[in-house]
Amino acid sequence: MLVFIPISNNPNLGYDEYDKIYDSTSKYWRFQNIVIPLTFLSEKCKGTYLLPERSDAIEFVKGREIYPDLYDGVNIRPAPPSAFIHKFDRPNMFDGLRAPKQGLRYIQTWLKENRITKPIVTITIRDSQFDKARNSNIEAWSQFANYLLSTDFHPVVIPDTDTAFIKKPQFNGITVFKECAWNIGLRASLCESAFLNFTCPSGAGAVSVFNPRCSYIFMNVLPEGSINTTEEVLRKDGWPFGSSFKFATPKQKLVWKADTFENIVHEFELFLSDHAV
Repeated sequence: MLVFIPISNNPNLGYDEYDKIYDSTSKYWRFQNIVIPLTFLSEKCKGTYLLPERSDAIEFVKGREIYPDLYDGVNIRPAPPSAFIHKFDRPNMFDGLRAPKQGLRYIQTWLKENRITKPIVTITIRDSQFDKARNSNIEAWSQFANYLLSTDFHPVVIPDTDTAFIKKPQFNGITVFKECAWNIGLRASLCESAFLNFTCPSGAGAVSVFNPRCSYIFMNVLPEGSINTTEEVLRKDGWPFGSSFKFATPKQKLVWKADTFENIVHEFELFLSDHAV
């Protein structure tokens, strides 16, 4: 069971750089259309509660086993990511996220209607105004997408939600699946159906990283110049510096090199050498 508690006025919980770009309306949209639908991708989540006031948490948690420990709505104790990462130290220890069955049906219909018969390789694009150092190298990914067209694979680009309606000429002639930018269930279904998913430092990558059924290559894990994804932050959060998550499957990999065309192709060919279609 997951409980959502309204934000407090504690300045320590804010992020000035982020708040200057995304106002409350934008954040509320994300909550409604990303956070809430994401809970339905976990079979272990038996329900959600949205408390009307932060003070309601005090009574709500009484007599319940809760996480983070000792959280009562007044004593704010964020859940450290490292606790999760260190606990799951080998593959197949948790079910994680999973694409909805209906979403998988929609993807099969989409593939049929678009006459896509080759194995799918998805490319998730980050194109945000916040912490631009983490954004995808558009030119490199465009070059890689065109490279895939000459192979036995079909590239599918999932654009960044905030810029999904802005055309990128670099991807002319490439399949761009805008619907996945707006629907979490559909995004998860495409990623689970794909032969391989390429992603980068963004929240969107979670639908692959935490789904044991997805194959992924997470490029540019430590982007140069990022104000948010730094070595200090990653080490504090328990990331396996220089390697992949211990709970990752053999088809799931973190790559600590920049997303240049040469690096992307190299990782793709390595994946192919280990995992045939």
